[in-house]
Amino acid sequence: MTIASVLEHLERYAPLSLAQSWDNVGLLIGDLKRPVNKVLISLDVTPNALAYAIENDFDLILSHHPLIFRPLSSITNPVILNMIEARISLISMHTNFDAALGGVNHALADALELQVQDSLGDPEAGDIGLICSYPSPRSLDEIASFVKESLQAPAVKLWTAGLDRDVLIKRIAICGGAGGSVLANASKYTDLLITGDISYHSFLDSGIPIIDAGHFATEYPALSALQQSLSSIGVKSQILDSNLHEWKLWMQYL
Repeated sequence: MTIASVLEHLERYAPLSLAQSWDNVGLLIGDLKRPVNKVLISLDVTPNALAYAIENDFDLILSHHPLIFRPLSSITNPVILNMIEARISLISMHTNFDAALGGVNHALADALELQVQDSLGDPEAGDIGLICSYPSPRSLDEIASFVKESLQAPAVKLWTAGLDRDVLIKRIAICGGAGGSVLANASKYTDLLITGDISYHSFLDSGIPIIDAGHFATEYPALSALQQSLSSIGVKSQILDSNLHEWKLWMQYL
């Protein structure tokens, strides 16, 4: 199996055409002709992720967040230099994976045991969340507790928008990662938004409740979808343990 074959498969799953214009996805480091034996799947290409890949003989890292976002005038980043020296390639699937059927948001819905009803908006416009529901309405407090437990989030932020915590919620908007861009549509069509990275003013201005479980916790479940996709073509892969990620280590320290 070559990198070209892996990339072709991934692009059928999450077409590059779904990526936002500012994004940088696909093969970022490596040679399409190079063979692939073991793939490490990680949200980010961090020093810890790269060290694990080198120590365990991985030849390709598949990340969600791109290591390279903008054109480089020089290559001095030690992570990039070490990847090249170790002959470890990099494929990133970012906003195209966010918008793909069975991508980040569908994985988040599965993790939260939600039933998907509809798209929250047009993927081409950057509105890539989903409208979901539980089989029967649940209280805001119950949902917040379930989100924290299901995503193993160190903590969740709950904005009630002035409602009682025991209010029953019917329609739920979800968006893995940073979901501030979908808040306007979520406010129009749903009773609650579950996402990450909501800003101070977005909380204060929101007319609907928000559960912010964090960027990491709302995207990490999607790595299993990438692993299943690679497994379908016989590629061996491993998801980087969340406890090895710098973000999780920092949260544990706090």
